[in-house]
Amino acid sequence: MVESIPYINSIFEQPWWLEAVAPGKWSVIEIKNGKDIIARMPYVHKRRFWVHLIGVPDYTQTLGIWIKDTGAKKTRALEQQKKCIYEIIGRLPSRTNIDFYLDHTCKYVLPFIWKGFHISVAFSYRLEDISDEQKLWNGLRENIRTDIKKARRTLVIKDDLPLSALFEMQDKTFSRQKRNHKNNRILLERLDVELISRSARKLLCAVDEQQRIHAAGYFVYDEQSCYYLVGGGDPELRNSGATSLLLWEGIRFATTVSKTFDFEGSQIEDIERFFRAFGGEPTPYYHITRLNSVLSFMEYIKPKLKKLMGYKI
Repeated sequence: MVESIPYINSIFEQPWWLEAVAPGKWSVIEIKNGKDIIARMPYVHKRRFWVHLIGVPDYTQTLGIWIKDTGAKKTRALEQQKKCIYEIIGRLPSRTNIDFYLDHTCKYVLPFIWKGFHISVAFSYRLEDISDEQKLWNGLRENIRTDIKKARRTLVIKDDLPLSALFEMQDKTFSRQKRNHKNNRILLERLDVELISRSARKLLCAVDEQQRIHAAGYFVYDEQSCYYLVGGGDPELRNSGATSLLLWEGIRFATTVSKTFDFEGSQIEDIERFFRAFGGEPTPYYHITRLNSVLSFMEYIKPKLKKLMGYKI
């Protein structure tokens, strides 16, 4: 079994997670001071349009640069971070395309800009303090509280259904949204085995009296954060309030295992509006790229092609 390590920003950076989602295709750069690791950056080898790049694997929101906190003053700490980031950049595979999402805690990205990387911003919604359930309930938008109360009259939340229930809901959700769904079931099944062995996941399903599944949500967690990794719902039953109830119960569960809750965000306006209604804080994280001309053009044209094909982006 691949060991867990303490010097990470999130569960996504654990060696066992990376081995599950990218077996044999991930690497890590570690900077040491003597025997002590003072900085670390994992990454995954991938291919896009037949071109090799390094980046973030499927089912993984972000990776990041973990840098040891030495307790130094801000000016000294930033200088230390700059030095570590420069060394990591220098040890990345040369002449390789890079497409990377950094953990939200990685805020100092100027060294990447100085080294010729392109920086853009993505957003997630996070509940940074989930210790007070009543405060969380009060923070919900009124229509979400109404949906939850309505759903409780006809639905129950089950946590003992198989992973196939989630796959079924994912298929229905992406079909309704006219989105291309990379349903890598083998990958998620492999990850699920690792998560179960570490008591690090929760699969919740909203089910009615006829045993119909209205919605399913898959949550992963460690002691720091619980993430809403993937989910879906039956579009024919979408008026039951199941998704609101499911997310609320996921948040309630998170209060028992973690300190924060991360919705994982979305750049799709309708999904962002829904997540925002749960009272979270919009939290930026950085998208860092260094692509050749072919990949740059393909990334430029991809959203335009999706729009022409009717996908939501």
